[in-house]
Amino acid sequence: MERPGKLPPLPALRAFEAAARLSSVSRAADELFVTHGAVSHQIRTLEEHLGFPLFQRQGRAVALTPAGEELLQAANGALRQIADSVASLRRRSNPNRLSISVMPSFASRWLTPRIGAFIDAHPSAEVNITATGALTDFSRDGMDLSIRWGPGGYTGVRSELLMDDVLFPVVSPALCAGHPLRVPADLAGLPLLRSEGEDWAPWFCAAGLDWPEPASGLMLSDSALVLQAALEGRGVALARRSLAASALRAGKLLRPFDIAIEARHAPEGLCAHDFPPDLPFAQRPLWRYWIVLPERTPETSLLTAFLEWLRAEVATDLATPLAPLPTGRGSFAALM
Repeated sequence: MERPGKLPPLPALRAFEAAARLSSVSRAADELFVTHGAVSHQIRTLEEHLGFPLFQRQGRAVALTPAGEELLQAANGALRQIADSVASLRRRSNPNRLSISVMPSFASRWLTPRIGAFIDAHPSAEVNITATGALTDFSRDGMDLSIRWGPGGYTGVRSELLMDDVLFPVVSPALCAGHPLRVPADLAGLPLLRSEGEDWAPWFCAAGLDWPEPASGLMLSDSALVLQAALEGRGVALARRSLAASALRAGKLLRPFDIAIEARHAPEGLCAHDFPPDLPFAQRPLWRYWIVLPERTPETSLLTAFLEWLRAEVATDLATPLAPLPTGRGSFAALM
């Protein structure tokens, strides 16, 4: 093994890499949990040590010099490789710890009610579930796997399709009793619960209703919150099957119509000119649940067991029928 050559001050190199990657000293300071002045000082220290500038300063704006660009690529690759190695060593040092990142809605309505069975089968395991909508940085966050809801195509990781999903209206028995729902048009006059990204208009179209997207009523930021509002009788929710299934089987919610639509959304992070908001529903990307794993880290026996359990749970859930439609209802089957 060869001895490394002379290295610049590592704290200064880390501060430079963050500022250069984020194109912002302030954002680098937030990421490193230090002050703006501390990052600026470290960058000046690094430039003095190297003897050449890394940034071109024009007023308050900064841009990397060609030397800065080259150093950023080398520093980012080296720091990521170190972080990946440390994360892998930490996982192997405690093979009984399993850390999972999952969206809040899926965590509360699907995973948490089931995870007890896995823990009972592995009593020595330490299972940590982090509910977040943010994408996982495996080297930074120390996660073993992530369950994501999206269009897929994730880079720098391994991904596996977990399951598809569909959306359909659900309502509490109490609300349905006071306002019978025999045909889709009977939804008129009932409060329709809304969630950003899960629009009613495509379901209206599938049901043969020429209705616009609701512009008023309760708007909630999370799909699990929409479902909870429906359970409390606050309105009709357009719910994902995955999140509503257990409440339907328990009779806490009713599915008045046998009409479902695929889960299609605009991809996150695209500008309006890249993804027109009026693009037809059928041309929007199909969103699904994905298992996402670190690209290079080998699986532990506990992670392998969890993945096998997860796949089996999904297969059982999808094979188990939901509660039947109320008697006397017609079937309006339509899947877009």
